[in-house]
Amino acid sequence: MNIEKVIKERFKVFEKLTTTGYNTDSKIINLKVEELLQQPNFNRSELVIAVGIKNALANKKLVTFLCGIEDNEVKKNTSIRKENNYE
Repeated sequence: MNIEKVIKERFKVFEKLTTTGYNTDSKIINLKVEELLQQPNFNRSELVIAVGIKNALANKKLVTFLCGIEDNEVKKNTSIRKENNYE
């Protein structure tokens, strides 16, 4: 998936969270997936992104996550480990 699409999807889910009442850091960090399952406007892939937003916020990497940078770093680190036979 290209980076522009990743960013667009993540911001779309972030906006959905804020309009659904998850409009503060503490509300997002304390978010329960079960609560989102009760919302009719979240599909499965959006739930995954919402959990990613929650984890990124808790780890103080929200901007990195929303911009799709974290995915690239994880892929790069995974490739390095495979090249060096760490996996």
